[in-house]
Amino acid sequence: MNFRKDIYERVKYIMKEQSEMKVNCSKLGRQFNCDRRTVSRYVELVKNGEKPSQRVYQKKTDGFEHIIEEKVKTTAPAIAIYHYLVKEHGYTGSYSTIKRYIHNLNIEKQKDAVIRFETDPGVQAQVDWKESLKFKTKDGETIKFNVFLLILGFSRTKFLMVTETRDLQQVEFSLACAFKYLGGVPHEILFDNMRSIIDKARTQYSEPVFNENFKVFAEDCGFVPKACVAYRPETKGKVEVTAKLMNRLKVYSGDITCFDDIRRIAADLNYEINSSVCQATGKKPFDLLELEKPFLIQTNLDILTGYFEDTVKRKVSSESMISYEGKKYSVPPEYIGKKVNISDTGSGFDITFNDHFIRHWEKSDKMMNFNHFDYLEIARRSSLKHLDEDEIKLIAERNLEIYDKL
Repeated sequence: MNFRKDIYERVKYIMKEQSEMKVNCSKLGRQFNCDRRTVSRYVELVKNGEKPSQRVYQKKTDGFEHIIEEKVKTTAPAIAIYHYLVKEHGYTGSYSTIKRYIHNLNIEKQKDAVIRFETDPGVQAQVDWKESLKFKTKDGETIKFNVFLLILGFSRTKFLMVTETRDLQQVEFSLACAFKYLGGVPHEILFDNMRSIIDKARTQYSEPVFNENFKVFAEDCGFVPKACVAYRPETKGKVEVTAKLMNRLKVYSGDITCFDDIRRIAADLNYEINSSVCQATGKKPFDLLELEKPFLIQTNLDILTGYFEDTVKRKVSSESMISYEGKKYSVPPEYIGKKVNISDTGSGFDITFNDHFIRHWEKSDKMMNFNHFDYLEIARRSSLKHLDEDEIKLIAERNLEIYDKL
């Protein structure tokens, strides 16, 4: 607590000079505009003969201040930072303590209220995107990504997927993954007015026009696509509420090394949310999903493979590396800054750019995987470029030997 000399001296006077009088904590609290319990603490100080400087009051946030202040820079809300501190740093204090600390830093955002819509089992799901999010890696590199979010209306079971694009093919692929995760297809899905699947947005006066290819995809899956009214997000209430949980991802900015780290964190968050009691229902989404599954459409998802290719995109870093399944692999430095295609072959993967084959890599257990010629060319373009060729080769060989041992 902050030391109040006025209260301390008054209590000390009463207890010393008027020892026959009992300290009226409530009266003094009103006099000094503080809680009676504050006065009681000063009574204990004087009674025990302690001076304020002799007692150290430890705050629950002690030792966490620098972490909190770093994480609020990501614009993550207090609840996300609280969960992060508990999970990653062993914080044992309350959420209200963290919220109050952040409030005092004047960076907590206002929370928007939305309307909730209730649905019967298997009837409806809602889809939303959090797009153009940016994370910083430990090396200071910026990674851009999107988050696909689908929620079943009855059970509130969520499916999260981190993506690099949000085009038609990505939407269809994300939906197929969601159906597999949930164990079936809802009868109708409510979408925002996403340009990748809707040619003409729905308004108060007109119906939406869905992309013809997407309509065929929806028919093959068995669901009816619907659109919420433009500029009226309350018609998509469940997702708007749940999407706030995506802010919990932001707190990990600066803690990651590659794109696959974001996917792993999102998968962990997805499981945590579905395994925790939902405030709206008072039950765990996974428990209610077992009741909802019999009402979902059972579609053979194998028929959907023709809608999307088994490829992903990766941006080549300034180190001339791409990240795949948590490991880094080199490519020639002329591709730095470009997005290359990765096609998984099972035990390995192929890297291409605009239909030009770059290289095949076998999957590795090592964190850093360099091709000898890539690394030599990277060294020639680095701070070593002032050295002669033999010196560059010698340093490159020595560094590669070190990486092989990691």
